[in-house]
Amino acid sequence: MAMFSRVLVNPKDRRALRIFGSLERIHAVVARATDGGSTKERTLWRLDTDGNGKMFRLYIVSAVAPDATVLNEELGVEPKAISSCEYEPFLDRLECGQERVFRLTANPTKTLPSEGFVTRGSRTPLVKVDDQEEWIFDKLRKAGCHMTINRLEQPELRIRDSGLVSFRRKSSRVTLVRATFEGILAIDDPDRLRRALVEGIGPAKAYGCGLMTLAPLVTRASLE
Repeated sequence: MAMFSRVLVNPKDRRALRIFGSLERIHAVVARATDGGSTKERTLWRLDTDGNGKMFRLYIVSAVAPDATVLNEELGVEPKAISSCEYEPFLDRLECGQERVFRLTANPTKTLPSEGFVTRGSRTPLVKVDDQEEWIFDKLRKAGCHMTINRLEQPELRIRDSGLVSFRRKSSRVTLVRATFEGILAIDDPDRLRRALVEGIGPAKAYGCGLMTLAPLVTRASLE
């Protein structure tokens, strides 16, 4: 069983500012808050900010609801700012042919063929828009859905906040390429999509990538 949680965080809280300054610190807090979950199930998280910077939204998909005490200690979050529910009822309502607005912050990469005796290829970041578009089209297809086409015969997709993010992990520095994908998808295989929503999409899931959210389709106007 998976739980879906939304945590509203005050960006002016000093504790939150310190934690949100590093993907490694956020990962550590989320891991601690969901420590009671099964080790077989990966915990996903994503940090969103609203347009005016007045609120952070931390989304978490985990085996158990995050511990409110931990979130209060680390981020200054009050219990009323934490909303958690079982994910299964929402997932069960997904059907073939439905259209949904989606958002996904991801680590778009390409694995190059291995050479010599190396059994695992090297992972290369994708920074060009065309490459990122191709990446998300492929990932959505594998997740049992496809991008819809608008009246201008263009995919209903927006890529924003694309760039490199760097943080320290133990004694080394890690640099990732991240991008947020927003658009409209149509469901082809609900089971595959459910699996992608729970297990995540793409690499760097421990560092805020891979959690896709869906919302009802109200209008296409904002994406045309």
